[in-house]
Amino acid sequence: MLIDGVKNLTQIGSQRYHDLLQDLPICIILVDLGVIPAVILEANRMTELVYGYSAAELAGRPAAHLVAEESRECAYQILQRVRQGETVTDEITSRHRDGTTFPVRVIATLDGDNNSQAIFAAVDITYERQRRNESEAINRERLRIAHEIHDGIAQDLAGLRLKSALWQQFADTDPLRMHAALHELQHRLNIVINDLRRAIFALRPVDLEELGFFPALDQLVHGFDQDNRLATHLEITGARENLPAAFELPLFRIIQEGLNNVNQHACASSAFVQLTINTKGGAIVSVRDNGRGIHPDRVGRATRSGRFGLHQMRERIQDLGGTLDICSALGQGTELVITLPSVNKEVGHAID
Repeated sequence: MLIDGVKNLTQIGSQRYHDLLQDLPICIILVDLGVIPAVILEANRMTELVYGYSAAELAGRPAAHLVAEESRECAYQILQRVRQGETVTDEITSRHRDGTTFPVRVIATLDGDNNSQAIFAAVDITYERQRRNESEAINRERLRIAHEIHDGIAQDLAGLRLKSALWQQFADTDPLRMHAALHELQHRLNIVINDLRRAIFALRPVDLEELGFFPALDQLVHGFDQDNRLATHLEITGARENLPAAFELPLFRIIQEGLNNVNQHACASSAFVQLTINTKGGAIVSVRDNGRGIHPDRVGRATRSGRFGLHQMRERIQDLGGTLDICSALGQGTELVITLPSVNKEVGHAID
């Protein structure tokens, strides 16, 4: 629909075209392709509101002025394709007047009345991309849990079914072996029940909008304590209002995965979650346990290979431009430290 609308702008009279260009609720930019580099000829009111420049300030500037450095090559390719008569739709990173960046969907086509000019329509897709990332994260989480259930719980239950047929023979012929078999059955069932509880806990829906992030996080930690018989504590420092809304769901899932990791691998009796919020909106999360720890030689390999439940967590942290550090020693527990930068600060994706 938007592509058709942009094309239709080139089919109408110049004054009406100009009026529609000004009043459209999307960014419309008219670019001169006859010069190198291509320059902005005109921009509508929505462009002024979104980018922070007046139309007079934009006139005569290179079109690349509104494009973030990492998308300059992509923007150049779009211009080349438009010059060849294509109508191009793509996603690039754009730049506000204050230097902050944001994702946009760009639709570009030649001006029907003047082939030396192009019309660019740009739509801010920040929230769309957040929803897309959240949806992809949910799908990855479901796939991971499905694999865990198939490879762990389902295999354990299948093994118990086979063994139960053998154990049935001991009831009359060897009571002592029957007692040992029942003891093994109880042990394996406890493991399966704990795995199921963990899977159910990970799938449990959380309504952050209804509860709010901090009450939901408190519920998560105390619910984990009760469900897994593991003493879990939560400490939050810093001004809560400084935490960006964009961090709430990813942080919730990161802490959830960290606690699941403790329950599954650490053999711990207690865990401690600390969230520190700085004045610029950045956050540091620590998930610490008193369990058996990881040998220092295995820490790096575990992080890179995605073992110990770190794969999904690492992807979420990377999406936010943050870092993950693991501090551990045998017999001294493990601490995961996740550092997330301010949402307005450009930080390269770095995973340690």
